[in-house]
Amino acid sequence: MRNLILEAAKELFAKDGFDNVSVRKIAAKINYSPAALYRYFKNKEDLILSLKKAGEERFRLMQAHLADIEDPFERLREGGRIYLDYARKEPEYYELLFNRRAPSFCDQEKWIGKPHQSFINFRETVRQCLDTGVLGDVPVDIAVASLWSSVHGLAALASTGRLESCLPDFDLDTAFDKVLDFTTIPQKERGRREKADEDEKEL
Repeated sequence: MRNLILEAAKELFAKDGFDNVSVRKIAAKINYSPAALYRYFKNKEDLILSLKKAGEERFRLMQAHLADIEDPFERLREGGRIYLDYARKEPEYYELLFNRRAPSFCDQEKWIGKPHQSFINFRETVRQCLDTGVLGDVPVDIAVASLWSSVHGLAALASTGRLESCLPDFDLDTAFDKVLDFTTIPQKERGRREKADEDEKEL
């Protein structure tokens, strides 16, 4: 029953917003009495924090294999693909975790919390990429913000259907690597790599 309540709350919060969804509305969606929900959650804040935790755990499980990828650039690419997949496969969780401000009924510190381990790992991967010298002399936090906003923007456009509407021939799955290279690797280095790939094919 707890999972059923969370699923109903997830759909309603993503659709109507945190402050427009009451415990009574969640209960009505699953034909349950409002009082009965308090057997599983102390209050609305407890419910939304439990939902946030469930979404973060889902995201963490999708990223579990990243630690096995030694090459930081490949790890960065795979992490970006996972982010896009999460937005498309878990649109409600993606909306709640990455696109919504903290609910007014929830303690701000509890909602924001400390940086999630997935972000800490992402930042470390970016640092390792910078250490190769390929990306140029860029502060790590600038690189992190640039990369995150780029992938997040793609994910948001894809999850809302706007990317497909404006660019109907754009295949996100096959084009993602080129988009990421465009964002991260200087033009001169991209040209060198493309030439190296062409020379290798001719051998």
